[in-house]
Amino acid sequence: MSIKCILLDERNNLIDYADLSFLGSDDTFLVPYEEVTLNQFHAGDKVVFQVEDKFNQIYDADITEISYGKLHLQEVRNLAPLLHRDVRVEVEMKSTIFYSEDGTDIPVEVQLRDLSCGGMCIVCQEELSRDYEYEFLANWLDTPFLVKFKILRKEEANYNQFAYGCEFLGLLRTQECLLRASVFKIQAINYRRKRMDEDDAV
Repeated sequence: MSIKCILLDERNNLIDYADLSFLGSDDTFLVPYEEVTLNQFHAGDKVVFQVEDKFNQIYDADITEISYGKLHLQEVRNLAPLLHRDVRVEVEMKSTIFYSEDGTDIPVEVQLRDLSCGGMCIVCQEELSRDYEYEFLANWLDTPFLVKFKILRKEEANYNQFAYGCEFLGLLRTQECLLRASVFKIQAINYRRKRMDEDDAV
């Protein structure tokens, strides 16, 4: 029996779908959907893969052999206990953040550039102060909730904008899990659309 997975690169960006067979046995292997994906790997490399739409089932493994369209694996390791705040993925989402000044809530339109369960990077034209506490609504979730955050760093970005590295404040463990699961789901949906567009263009 095979399990549908997604292959991830070192920055947790989705590379391709793959079928996973015989997890935990001596003959565990992945079969990527696109044959060209095999060219990205060599024997001795590590590969990271996640069971589709399941944030708590993500693994890495050593590639022992590449043959007949398969990545043969050994030393399969469950990464879920290690993931906590460090899983970060690139996203493209518009959002509105808020901060309070003299009792008035001030909105700022931003673009989310990357996201994790511990923080995010946002881009906007406004210069934001580190002295304020900000919040936004995670409205892409099935059960949206307000997320408070603070700005840790600022750098210049393209088109006269600024990029801000932010840290979430006071998240519950369940909220961290919801954020992480949603990001991988968004990536999978975007990848499906990309594949459909490529198929339509052929």
